[in-house]
Amino acid sequence: MKFGENIHLVEEVMDFIHNSKIFNNKNVNTTDIQVINDFDEAQNFAWSQNLSEVDTVWEDVKSLETESIIEKVYHLGLALQQEELYEYFGGYENYANHFLPFDYIGIHEEVEGDLTMCALNRLVNGKTDNFYERIFDIYKQGGWPCGWKDTYPDGEMIVFVPSTSHK
Repeated sequence: MKFGENIHLVEEVMDFIHNSKIFNNKNVNTTDIQVINDFDEAQNFAWSQNLSEVDTVWEDVKSLETESIIEKVYHLGLALQQEELYEYFGGYENYANHFLPFDYIGIHEEVEGDLTMCALNRLVNGKTDNFYERIFDIYKQGGWPCGWKDTYPDGEMIVFVPSTSHK
């Protein structure tokens, strides 16, 4: 695959799914986040559309951030690379064995989508301090970014980290 000058950055995300396991590391140490340990609560933050339950709809935040990346993909003529990344991250054979513990299989599509966008972000932006670079950093540290506290972009990301070991 040809990913231009940012190939090593894109490949880091690809290597992560191929060689790592989610929730294997429990050292989430990032500023401006709120860590939670309740998986049901995390899923509620991730999927709730009800503003009486959440401050900000998480899918809206991700859609907003995704839009600017996709615009750049097309502006830079990288649609073929985008398709290659969608295929790579959509192929279960590219994930490490037990990449996602069985107890959390219900979030596989969320994780797959997030990490695909992390790779696309690196393809078009390199390694810059932005939303999807923060998302990738949280995954590497053993968390699942699942919501936003307060009104985006003010506030902090909500991150799920299991309280027990799932190796």
